[in-house]
Amino acid sequence: MTVAAQPLATPPSAPEREGFARELAALVIDALGLEDIDAATVEVSAPLFGAGLGLDSLDMLEIALVVQQRYGVKLKSDDPDNPTIFASMQSLADFIDGARAAQA
Repeated sequence: MTVAAQPLATPPSAPEREGFARELAALVIDALGLEDIDAATVEVSAPLFGAGLGLDSLDMLEIALVVQQRYGVKLKSDDPDNPTIFASMQSLADFIDGARAAQA
């Protein structure tokens, strides 16, 4: 039995990637109660922790929970790739996009 190869999904364009990162920024800002930050002004490539948005490890757990609830993507606290996944809003958005594509 031969299985036909499935076409690769077209990767999202730069504007689509940034649009999803902005959507994610709005979700994170709302979930963490960061009223003084506007999602439209968040630099999506800036660090999430430390100098960037100034988030901490408890915020990471909160983000993981809302991402799972909203997008069905589970982020594990002991994943060795977490420093890369949570490096910026864009890297988190890219990870979620990739995980959702893999689930499809």
